[in-house]
Amino acid sequence: MFLKSPLAGQLQQALVARKDQLDSWLDDWWYDAYCEIRGPLVPYLSLASIQPRAPRAIGSQICRAADSIYHMLKVWESLRKQTYPVMKSRGVIWDMNQNLCLFNAARVPQRPKDQMARYFKTEEQGACPSHIVILCRGNIWELDVMKNGALKSVDELYRAFEFVRNNSTKVRHSVATLTTEHRDTWADMRTHLQKLSSKNAENLLKIESSIFAVVLTDDEILEENELLVYSMMGQPDGQWADKNMNISIMKDGQITTQADHSNVDAIVVLDAGNISGRKIRHHVWTPNDNADFEKPTLINFEFGQNCRKSDRRSRKEFLQASMQIAFRRVHGSYAPIYETASTRKFYLGRTETIRSRTPEAVAFINALLESRPVDELRHLFKAAYDAHNRLMAEAMEGNGCDRHLYGLRKTLESMNKGSCNPKRGEPKIFQDKAWKHSGGDGNFKLSTSFIGYDKFGSYGYVSAMCPDGYGSFYRIHDDGMLLTASNFTSGASNLDEYTKNIAWAMDRIGEVLGVHQAKL
Repeated sequence: MFLKSPLAGQLQQALVARKDQLDSWLDDWWYDAYCEIRGPLVPYLSLASIQPRAPRAIGSQICRAADSIYHMLKVWESLRKQTYPVMKSRGVIWDMNQNLCLFNAARVPQRPKDQMARYFKTEEQGACPSHIVILCRGNIWELDVMKNGALKSVDELYRAFEFVRNNSTKVRHSVATLTTEHRDTWADMRTHLQKLSSKNAENLLKIESSIFAVVLTDDEILEENELLVYSMMGQPDGQWADKNMNISIMKDGQITTQADHSNVDAIVVLDAGNISGRKIRHHVWTPNDNADFEKPTLINFEFGQNCRKSDRRSRKEFLQASMQIAFRRVHGSYAPIYETASTRKFYLGRTETIRSRTPEAVAFINALLESRPVDELRHLFKAAYDAHNRLMAEAMEGNGCDRHLYGLRKTLESMNKGSCNPKRGEPKIFQDKAWKHSGGDGNFKLSTSFIGYDKFGSYGYVSAMCPDGYGSFYRIHDDGMLLTASNFTSGASNLDEYTKNIAWAMDRIGEVLGVHQAKL
């Protein structure tokens, strides 16, 4: 029997050891159980509810929105101030950590496992994001709910919601719909959005860190059973499925809530809804005519419409290929190339190396220099582009090889300095000529780094990594690219010829891909 087997005893011993090391041996694993699921959050991992204290009332949408959201914000405020009533069951006090997770949270899509992003803090812990996002007809708005250190009034919220409804025209393609996709699909799309524009990354953070999402919908549902279905499924552009809560106020004033079950248990969402629901007025009311309000800000994502046809994604590979072509034309061989990938999504993260000289890139460059047919060249460029994007994604997730190898080398160094015996020699991988020829030990002859999209932003450079190499740092904007290159004059490098050949290569690739002439 398993319980009497040696393995069971070993597993139990390891589990007890884990229990002794952590506040909760189950917590991380429990979130893993949710976050490893790759199906769409809606309906598989969402929880939904309706607010019976908000019966149907024609013309009540904005006043219901103001009432319900104001009092839900009072719940948020009470948690910030740590005055929220402690939950109990049969006289037993419950742990309140889930209540602290209810607000300012989102599930962030990643491969192979999503992550829970939490931004809530009590006042004792420090500052906390104080904005909500409002979804209406596919538009996404941002509204700070604090003024002079206090929550904005119900009347101010009324005017803000009214402004959103009156100024939201139907958006045909809303980013919100992407959150209902398969998690791997959404993870890839989210990464793509971030790469398109730094503004997109800022917008995603605004949404994910917001207190919760408010949805103003034009829909009306008459039957309770249909309303229950709607509370879960809704409209694909009427929810940010990753958010901790999406509170929807329908045209007739009915209120539903859709929440991510990965984040908290249902009772936590329902308890907050009950507290806020008791304060909702049933009648249609209007605010003080003199109520001043801050206009919400529309969140606009950038999809590269203003980029030239090769757009920003492919232009990174466009320039990477051009630099490799330039090196080959000047020096007659391919260079080991280093490209920076940021790992700052991780605690104390810095960079990982992208080794951009992929077989796909070499195949494209060889074919280009051989003047192969355009259709073949376009196919090969697409393969090189896909390979580059794959390496970038892996490196940004910490799955590159260079930092890992560095860590192993430093571990060996530490072991040999300590009391471990016998002392270990350096592994053969670091002694092989291929190690340095491929860029190891600081021998990347092309050191490259992308420095942003701002046309008028600051730019700079660092020195080439080795005497015979080049430093190449570039910024991409709608009208072209800015490249800063450096070298050591004492080596075999030739900066003038290198930069001239980059321009030549960009012109040639531009002709093949059917884009405007390169502008450096």
